[in-house]
Amino acid sequence: MSIKELLFSFQGRVNRKTYWIWNIIYYALIVGFATGINALFPTYAHVILPIFLIVILIPDLAITAKRWHDRNKTSWWLLLNVPLLIGRMTVPMGDPSMADQTTNLQLFSSLAALICGTWILVECGFLKGTKGDNQFGPEPK
Repeated sequence: MSIKELLFSFQGRVNRKTYWIWNIIYYALIVGFATGINALFPTYAHVILPIFLIVILIPDLAITAKRWHDRNKTSWWLLLNVPLLIGRMTVPMGDPSMADQTTNLQLFSSLAALICGTWILVECGFLKGTKGDNQFGPEPK
């Protein structure tokens, strides 16, 4: 599978190793980019970082979809990412004065994100894929 297919196609399957390597790269990119943007453009970091996150969301969803396919599940399981995205958007970032003003919506979205994130972690990160070919393609090597 080419890099283009890996990062931008929602077809096929990937194994756990590929999924974990991608996640390490994904979070390293986020931390590195956020650190760099905060150092270089602190005034605009709150605008630039969400744009970057949207750009790298597509490869993340593509690889996660392939991992769901390896588990013989459809891409509809990507909907478990919605609470994660909402949870990230509703939690106040970088403003310690807002930490004690947590709303019920923030608590609910954080709990939903935790549950869905744990489910994704177990299914995609720890459980083996389907042996042999399945409806989404051949077993990844």
